[in-house]
Amino acid sequence: MNSLSDENIRRIAEAYKNFKDVESFAKVVSLEEVRANNYNLNVTLYVMPAEKGEEINIFREFEELKTIEKERAEVMTKLEEYIQQIREAMK
Repeated sequence: MNSLSDENIRRIAEAYKNFKDVESFAKVVSLEEVRANNYNLNVTLYVMPAEKGEEINIFREFEELKTIEKERAEVMTKLEEYIQQIREAMK
């Protein structure tokens, strides 16, 4: 059900031909290492995928936080006004 793109096929073939480690993609392991893993050839035992961390612009995030906080304060002020109007109407 899965298929490989031409680029992925080329990359796999290149890694095989070069017989070198490729970070987060391929690793040359010894028979002893395979044996130590009970002959399990699950790729994640030997090659860990690169984790792509989210890039955060702290300055932009801080500005957005200030905007959200200002909006929250405005909503709270309106809510307090509505609550006060309800209290007065109930008297």
